Amino acid sequence: MDSRVLESALRALSRYPLCDRCLGRLFARLGRGWSNRERGEAVKRVLVMELHRRVLEGDEAALKTLISTAPNIGEVARDVVEHLSPGSYMEGGPCAVCGGRLESVIASAVEEGYRLLRAYDIERFVVGVRLERGVAMAEEEVKLAAGAGYGESIKAEIRREVGKLLMSRGGVTVDFDSPEATLMVEFPGGGVDIQVNSLLYKARYWKLARNISQAYWPTPEGPRYFSVEQALWPVLKLTGGERLVVHAAGREDVDARMLGSGRPMIVEVKSPRRRRIPLEELEAAANAGGKGLVRFRFESAAKRAEVALYKEETARVRKAYRALVAVEGGVSEGDVEGLMRALEGAVIMQRTPSRVLHRRPDILRRRRLYSLDCTPLEGAPLMECMLEAEGGLYIKELVSGDGGRTRPSFTEVLGREAVCIELDVVWVEHEAPAAPA
Repeated sequence: MDSRVLESALRALSRYPLCDRCLGRLFARLGRGWSNRERGEAVKRVLVMELHRRVLEGDEAALKTLISTAPNIGEVARDVVEHLSPGSYMEGGPCAVCGGRLESVIASAVEEGYRLLRAYDIERFVVGVRLERGVAMAEEEVKLAAGAGYGESIKAEIRREVGKLLMSRGGVTVDFDSPEATLMVEFPGGGVDIQVNSLLYKARYWKLARNISQAYWPTPEGPRYFSVEQALWPVLKLTGGERLVVHAAGREDVDARMLGSGRPMIVEVKSPRRRRIPLEELEAAANAGGKGLVRFRFESAAKRAEVALYKEETARVRKAYRALVAVEGGVSEGDVEGLMRALEGAVIMQRTPSRVLHRRPDILRRRRLYSLDCTPLEGAPLMECMLEAEGGLYIKELVSGDGGRTRPSFTEVLGREAVCIELDVVWVEHEAPAAPA
């Protein structure tokens, strides 16, 4: 034959029964605006016509080829074979690649996929395919037999065809840059499931009372403390999500308030069923859940890449604190002046505090105390201190010394035991770097 396309098709069909789609996919990059089904049907028709021409011109080998290949070509060859050699046509087996399932799986995936997209309020999506190993191996065998070199994978065809047909339904579009969900199609099984991307919001919280944890802390008797996460549960209900996660730029102790600038965070709602809720509604729901103890501000949508930036890049930014410190035997103006001279601008060597050793590795940190301003309180062995420090410095241990695990410390410099009895975070430096595009 003069045509390389027909030669490739004949090499494949002489060994394997192929449906129109699986044959046409061998030539997917040839021509424009055609489906693989149209390509396959066209190639089969032209191949039958070419073999018929050769038979009519006296080529006996062409007749043998046509009769032997016809079962793998399918119905399009039946009439010609029966005309040329009555009783010679034989039914072929199912497609060697898809088993005759491709058309039905695409159709059912579109039906179920559209139902899932609507159920989860999805407008932008992508399609993925889980392919059984046997199908992939069969496809490679056919490609090797054909030697065409212009094909695409069955995965690519399923992704494209399902996506195209879903978009034709209206209200949804394929978006590779910022999809809201992935539809996973199983082949040849035909199952369809949906992987819904989380909703992510940049926000801030303020803890206006003490003994409030950041994360939900369950016990058999109920939550140990009211939490920032618990206060956000109305947002979970509003969005119909399955779970909520708080990704904050650091955390304060349970007994510390978060005041001033508030603490930046990203609120993640997993598997939401309602996505297009105005920020002001989310904020109102969160503040209602905060019961006047926790306050929220929702700022904008966030990207997944920004979660790591909030948790990593902001871990060592500057933070300002107010600490109420009790000093054994009282504290004088001279004590305070000496303390500030010794510690302001100092690098603090701090081993993991003994109170958190059960859940954190024992490492040595170097953190800087940028500024310190303390004022003795009349009539009490107390002083109020304003501190600005590098993120990650444990303030309570900076005061107490933690049995020598933090040096220098208030206790070491004063020569008397010092204890932080109240702690407030009043400012968190935050201008998170832009997430990668």
